Amino acid sequence: MSREGSDKRIYSPGTGYIPVRIHKEITGDLAATDPSVTVRGVGENDWAVPRDTSEPLVLTGPLTVPRDLLVNTQAYSGGDRWSTMSQAAGQEAAALALHGANLSARSDAEAYNFIGHSRGGMECIMAAWFLYAYGRKDVPVRIFAIDPVPGPGDWYGIITQLPPNVAEYVGVTAWDHLDSGFNGLVPRPNAKMAGSSATMNLGKTWSTLADDCQLADPLEASEPSAAQPTGYRLFVSRGRHGTVAGNMTSDGKYDPINVSESAARVPELIYGLARAHLTAWGTEFLVRSEADSAALSQRQESNLDHALFDTMGGGTPRDSYLLGRPYVRRVSSISGLDPSSYYYLEDVVGNPPHQQPYPVTAARAGSGWVHWNFL
Repeated sequence: MSREGSDKRIYSPGTGYIPVRIHKEITGDLAATDPSVTVRGVGENDWAVPRDTSEPLVLTGPLTVPRDLLVNTQAYSGGDRWSTMSQAAGQEAAALALHGANLSARSDAEAYNFIGHSRGGMECIMAAWFLYAYGRKDVPVRIFAIDPVPGPGDWYGIITQLPPNVAEYVGVTAWDHLDSGFNGLVPRPNAKMAGSSATMNLGKTWSTLADDCQLADPLEASEPSAAQPTGYRLFVSRGRHGTVAGNMTSDGKYDPINVSESAARVPELIYGLARAHLTAWGTEFLVRSEADSAALSQRQESNLDHALFDTMGGGTPRDSYLLGRPYVRRVSSISGLDPSSYYYLEDVVGNPPHQQPYPVTAARAGSGWVHWNFL
């Protein structure tokens, strides 16, 4: 298989790849490790030389982790780790999450603010569990997750349930990414968020830490008057999986010949949303935001100029009569692999506001008990 390089021209100039741009605007340098640090994958990496070389991961401290976790993660630390098979299955997720947790734990921060996209968003939740279980449970964690997607690998309980140390969670889910294998993750609020007195009995291994601690499912139907969780916000956005993280191509893919100013409005909106939340959580930025427009105008323009996003998701009207409802995004708070354990996004978000033309199918019905915000 050929290894195609990334092309930075696919990204909006105002946002770049959002998690990395955020890091650079905090530290001033890509390689900086204070007061912010980036955690990159162990496969092919845009700024590694050579690009298939993984940096040594911080796995053995300061957190005191069990042997089974070290055995699972040490194979991904350093060297050539480029493997299509392992990357597809997300086998390195625990290693990267532990690396990020240890980097956080060795700082003297009074709180940890995490931002991640795709598996990076999922790994933020795993890292929070490692901090809670192995040595920093009293330090609050706040997470901004952009279209978190675990992929086709194992969906552990530490993916689908937020641990008690997470004080704030913001999740953004892309509406128009319908590719198989991209079931979006919607983790369950922790007890404090849900106003519950449920106690936490941790599992005996790293992969089962939260298996017996799965609390209220945010995607499950309930009474419309159900009390909403605090410190827990869910957003849905037009665009594909890459669009919401900075990609400005008209099809959400990777050829810069297809860049579109219309598509750029979505990442600019989410970049501003991320900056606003991180600022509210105490993050200090060295530079002002580079997103040109105000949030309100970005939302209005995206919804007025929606044909591009309709096409990303297969066109409109969308067909709900085909087997498996292929024109509806799937999300899960349970497993995501078992067909009985995922939901259709349009069935859990409630009715889109009439002034926001989110395409739905004729089969759309119901909503989960947690309210969603439409961008």
